[in-house]
Amino acid sequence: MTRIVVVDDHPIFRKGLVALLTACEHDVVGEAGNGLEALAVVAETRPDVVLMDVSMPELDGIRATERLAAEHPGVRIVVITSFDDDATVRRALSGGADGYVTKQAGPDQILAAIAAAESGALLLGAGVPRPIADPSPGTAASAVLATLTPRERAIADLVSRGLANPVIAERLFLSAKTVANYVSNVSVKLGATDRAELARIVRAARDG
Repeated sequence: MTRIVVVDDHPIFRKGLVALLTACEHDVVGEAGNGLEALAVVAETRPDVVLMDVSMPELDGIRATERLAAEHPGVRIVVITSFDDDATVRRALSGGADGYVTKQAGPDQILAAIAAAESGALLLGAGVPRPIADPSPGTAASAVLATLTPRERAIADLVSRGLANPVIAERLFLSAKTVANYVSNVSVKLGATDRAELARIVRAARDG
């Protein structure tokens, strides 16, 4: 049973998500109406997955996602919002989101995003643009690597130097599965279709 925290400043929508998740035998261990509340609830309940709105008072969902990803790297974060523009999607994924669906998504898609995030995969819902970095020579290194978190940059750099996941895991004191998840997320963010292309993009960005 997946332990979930639901974060949304609209009580009716939030309660609807809670009802859906409960009916599908997920364990909703907490709710929050803004990003600051989310930080406190997650610290207290340590869920498996957080469903995160974007536009909220006190602390918005993007900044809350960034802080949660840094403070609780084992917690998966699925953004569920009315925004489907490329800039917001990029910010969410760069901040550490493990999935992104819109509030227009059906129950099956929301549940699929949760399952994907928990398994280490990344699901972008229907209508959500897939951010792809421009690998052309004119792309500045900072523009490519700035989309990654510090941990992702470290792992991407080691991939670009030819290190295998178990070796990276040993160096960074992570599990091989966690490293594989990071590599998958970085590949999505940089538009790489495989590990070799990911390494090429990172080398090109690093070496200028």
